[in-house]
Amino acid sequence: MLTFYAQFHMEPRGKYIIRVCMGTACHVKGAGRIADVIKERLGVGHAETTEDLKFTAEYVACIGACGMAPVIMVNDGTYGSLTVQKTDEVIQKYQQMD
Repeated sequence: MLTFYAQFHMEPRGKYIIRVCMGTACHVKGAGRIADVIKERLGVGHAETTEDLKFTAEYVACIGACGMAPVIMVNDGTYGSLTVQKTDEVIQKYQQMD
């Protein structure tokens, strides 16, 4: 079954994939709040895509950057030591891109 494989998707995905690390270190340092900020700003939660197909949010088990917790990745870019303000800045950066 296709849904077994994480790299295959049945629905269109956004140009920018935001992966929110939910591993232990990130969880302890506020990953839940970072996920909430993304949901508040973009209107999407886990495995959801904005209507304009610009952003898809995914909550992942671990990104492997525990020393920078809490961490998100946007496509290949990694952003760590996040706060609400820093998360807003990252989102705004990608909203302003084409």
